Amino acid sequence: MPKVLIAASLIISMGAAARATADDRFPAIANEAVRSECSDCHIAYQPQMLPQRSWRKLMDELGDHFDEELSLDEEATQQVLRYLLDNASDRSETKGARKFLRGLRSGDTPIRITDTPRWKKKHHELPETVWSDPRIAFKGECEVCHTEAERGLYGDDEGLRVPGPNGTWRRWEDD
Repeated sequence: MPKVLIAASLIISMGAAARATADDRFPAIANEAVRSECSDCHIAYQPQMLPQRSWRKLMDELGDHFDEELSLDEEATQQVLRYLLDNASDRSETKGARKFLRGLRSGDTPIRITDTPRWKKKHHELPETVWSDPRIAFKGECEVCHTEAERGLYGDDEGLRVPGPNGTWRRWEDD
């Protein structure tokens, strides 16, 4: 009888892992160094949004990180780099990661998530007034509209809102 319970538990857990892998969501950042080092100036982006070559380029150019000089000690640099590379879109099995790879040619090395075909496809219909709203400092400030972004949730039903007129917020329906 215990063997049957063990087998049933394994089958159930494998099914849960398969659902998580195929899910359109991103895993929350599971590395404390990434969370602390990368969220000083912006949200710690899920590594599944860029391929390894992009993360490597970003980490190789910390001395000029979007006009800022970043300094991490060697241990933190290696820990962050390893996490980003291990979970990059071209290493991940998540549906969301595969979507971020679509449209990227093998030589493309975007260093901004906002330069990826996926981001452009999902945001092209937003009116310019959204981007000029003072509550959004830059287009990569995902957490302003995607209120559950830190948890890896970016879907239309997962805390999505966009700036509306006169300081209001409104729901955005992506068709």
